Amino acid sequence: MLTLYSFPTPNGRKASILLEELGLPYTVHRVDLAAGENKRPDFLAVSPITKIPALAEELPGGRVRRLFGSGAILLHFAERTGRLLPEDEDERAEAMSWFMLGISDLGPTAIDMQRFAARSPDRIPHAIDLYKGELMRCYAALEERLGAAEHLAGASYSIADIACFPFIAAAAVAGGGLLERFPNLKRWHDTVAARPAVQRGMSVPDLAASG
Repeated sequence: MLTLYSFPTPNGRKASILLEELGLPYTVHRVDLAAGENKRPDFLAVSPITKIPALAEELPGGRVRRLFGSGAILLHFAERTGRLLPEDEDERAEAMSWFMLGISDLGPTAIDMQRFAARSPDRIPHAIDLYKGELMRCYAALEERLGAAEHLAGASYSIADIACFPFIAAAAVAGGGLLERFPNLKRWHDTVAARPAVQRGMSVPDLAASG
């Protein structure tokens, strides 16, 4: 049995998209970050850094395997199931590179941009300009790649697409005309957004009961 701990954020949505794509049975608990539920001892036992998503898997003999962080969850189950990672070595290398961009560049930069531009009580122009520039660098790289390939790995849809999509989807509805400025990114966004498993996975954290 898999138990997913999540919240309606781009990182939270990555994990539920993956599980929906793979068709793995799971239950989901919404961790109310605003209420501090991520600091409860039972959640810390699964995610010691207090972040979502996290996942607990019940194993034979009463053991529980934990995974915390969207990158760990995506990579673990892609490798375990042999799906959502290309078999071709060149495409797999591309998949891993763009997967890591989504985990270590696009996601953290988008979060920090929101913190400084929208949530900080004090506007710091240098910080805002820094993170905006980094985001534009990610968007430009994605735009170029998606002008040459259907998906980030190449022909195959993979965890690289899942790692990047929720942050692009969030930026697309935040204003600023992101998709109008990057037509290749828009084509890819619309293609991924049309996948039934993506639609289900995007909605899972919103529908989950707190627990």
